[in-house]
Amino acid sequence: MIYPSFVAFDLETTGLVDKKDEIIEIGAVKFTVRDDNGTIRPKQVATFQTLVKPPMMIPDEATKINHITNAMVENAPAIKDVLKKFTVFCGQSSILVAHNASFDAGFLHVAYTKNPQLLPGNPIVDSLKVARSILPELKTHKLGDLAHMFQRIKGQISLSINNDEMHRAVYDCEMLMEVFIALLRRRLRKEDWDISRILPAIIKNGSEPAYLTKMK
Repeated sequence: MIYPSFVAFDLETTGLVDKKDEIIEIGAVKFTVRDDNGTIRPKQVATFQTLVKPPMMIPDEATKINHITNAMVENAPAIKDVLKKFTVFCGQSSILVAHNASFDAGFLHVAYTKNPQLLPGNPIVDSLKVARSILPELKTHKLGDLAHMFQRIKGQISLSINNDEMHRAVYDCEMLMEVFIALLRRRLRKEDWDISRILPAIIKNGSEPAYLTKMK
């Protein structure tokens, strides 16, 4: 069996409107999975993290959430250069994963459109939709709440959840990696983890993929 490659990614932004606000940090974790005595677990391969200097000041409201200040991004690279590196990091065969993916995909699509270059053709799946499909009984499907829930169940995730680290891109991606695999583990059969079957299995469990190349 050949296991698939995933990229859990997370953006921090100056606000919530993709056509008005800007990306100020991109974090990503590339991972695959491994069979740990019959239990599928994530296997981290590489990380990607960079601040981005936006063409605007970061509002205080955004800084209060993500703790990224104007001083921190003063010497950061421009988004056009960051996108080129992010595309290379993702590669051509990885499945991209984001929690509330429409938000992150929307910002990426606008950024790539403003800075014309090769668009990644990777499928982008939404772990939030997967969580709602697999655990409909939960009152909240926020990433942090899901991580805390899985942490309370012995053997579900290995990451130690730290609320103070949340809303920094790479940490959130590591948390997403653990939660995403823990979710799928509840529904997928062993053979579903093969690279040829994983995307249809994810679609079956709540998330039709989005593609930057098909967004308008």
